[in-house]
Amino acid sequence: MQLMHVRIDELTRVEARNHLEIPQVIFTPNPEMLLEARKNKAFKEALKKGTLMLPDGHGLQLVSTLKQVRSKFLRALLILPAMILFLFWKKPFKRVFPEIIHGSDFMLEVIKWAEKNKKSIFFLGGRLGIAEKTADIFKKRFPALKIAGYSGEDPSEYAFELVKQAKPEVLFVAYGAPKQEMWIAQYAARIPSLFHVMGVGGSFDFWSGEIKRAPSLLRKMGLEWLWRLSLQPLKRLRRIYNATLKFPLISLFFDD
Repeated sequence: MQLMHVRIDELTRVEARNHLEIPQVIFTPNPEMLLEARKNKAFKEALKKGTLMLPDGHGLQLVSTLKQVRSKFLRALLILPAMILFLFWKKPFKRVFPEIIHGSDFMLEVIKWAEKNKKSIFFLGGRLGIAEKTADIFKKRFPALKIAGYSGEDPSEYAFELVKQAKPEVLFVAYGAPKQEMWIAQYAARIPSLFHVMGVGGSFDFWSGEIKRAPSLLRKMGLEWLWRLSLQPLKRLRRIYNATLKFPLISLFFDD
């Protein structure tokens, strides 16, 4: 399906995992990214480089279901009760996107695939020291995992040279959107060793333990945003507004 003219794959996590048998550029569009792509043409072009586009964000399920209703008047009548229902019962909203696949969770699937297939990994980005810490944690959890390297270098030509010289087969890029997708679009094809590359946003923070993830129940209810808001209210308030209010309204009434 296309939302805000960005293609997003309609698949389950198992189906997405099966796609790892061939080379992939993995992006994880979420509501905030789609809003950015709507006004940022360079970012939208970068997203077109993605070959595996995972639906990351429960708002995608809500919007994709309501967009099946052709009448905008009916959408307006349905949006509030749909949002309330969505909090407690997700099943009616899985017609288009059967499963939400969070980037942090799918990063683990790629790690498991890399260990099984003896592929080396490079961790790029994140805050100072986080890439190294994330690599160490995964190495302890998966002793057979091959680490090609890690760096907190900012997005640049120099970062590209570091990765190219390390010759990894899997690359995780944690610059956050849109920087990571635009860096990947510019440089990934010039790194011959790569089999998979994935933009992972703040996943290094989660896996390294720097930021605690929401409890499983809140994630299943689509309320991880509320957890993040409680931890970082000033940083998250605008992003939460974009994801929970601005995105549904623009998608349903101004993006046909």
